[in-house]
Amino acid sequence: MINKKENQVDYQRKNHEDSIKYLYFSRYLMLRYIVVIFLFTNLFWLLILIQYQTWLGVVIAGIMTLIATAAAIEQLAKLHNRKSAVPITQAFLWLQLVVNLLLAGSLFLPIRVDLFPFINTNNICYLILAILFIGVILAYWSIKRIHQITNDRDRYVKVIETFKNN
Repeated sequence: MINKKENQVDYQRKNHEDSIKYLYFSRYLMLRYIVVIFLFTNLFWLLILIQYQTWLGVVIAGIMTLIATAAAIEQLAKLHNRKSAVPITQAFLWLQLVVNLLLAGSLFLPIRVDLFPFINTNNICYLILAILFIGVILAYWSIKRIHQITNDRDRYVKVIETFKNN
């Protein structure tokens, strides 16, 4: 009888600890989605540029894809790591923001042919510009979110503390 109660208490404690672990992991949920969006966008851009054999674009897209992959791996590691800092993800998001702004400016320069050889009309140019600015907004929002998490100003902090105490 005692052994059964001990097993039940152990089971409840393990469930409680797992729930806390998943709450910490959930703090980064939207960041993970945004990093994956950037990863696949950069990868798709890389694959297109490889077909066109524009090597300046291939190098830039390749580097961005590799760094996005490192950020995605860092996000997956958050399941086993409760530290709020995500330095690789933060550096990647700043880099993505700057690269998107530079790429947006390059759409109106002759270098556009090396970076976006598939643009053949103004409509496509403006579509790519809109996509780049959406990327800027997502990157900026994500950087703000990381700042909130590292300073414990996100809404999950109160939920986690309440759950720990119960």
